[in-house]
Amino acid sequence: MNWLSILGGIPEAIASYVNKRQEIKAAAQQRKAEFEDALHKRRLELVAQGLAADASWEMEFARQAEHSWKDEYTLLVVSIPAVMAFIPGLAGYVATGFDALSRTPAWYQGMFVTLFLATVGIRFWRRTQSDT
Repeated sequence: MNWLSILGGIPEAIASYVNKRQEIKAAAQQRKAEFEDALHKRRLELVAQGLAADASWEMEFARQAEHSWKDEYTLLVVSIPAVMAFIPGLAGYVATGFDALSRTPAWYQGMFVTLFLATVGIRFWRRTQSDT
């Protein structure tokens, strides 16, 4: 058996192994780059879809608000006590009314606040949300 012929094949095997490892690493890096590119494209699509959904929601809200009186009602409910507080002789009624409201059950107070926020606050809240 010729040792030189056996040893002569080792550098070729090592070179082949090193080349194969480099190919595997390059393929892995390529897949990672493609995945990140696809992830970026999907995020852009979600942003575009979110903006479209927001625009659609705003249009529907505006269409329905055309025939609704709830905004005006909410404005009146909030404004009347504020105006009455500055009219001599009516400020006592405001204080009495708020005192009566403070003695209502917690569930009623929570419901009142929730209804008010649903009417006034939902548009502001939606603008603070991210769809991605």
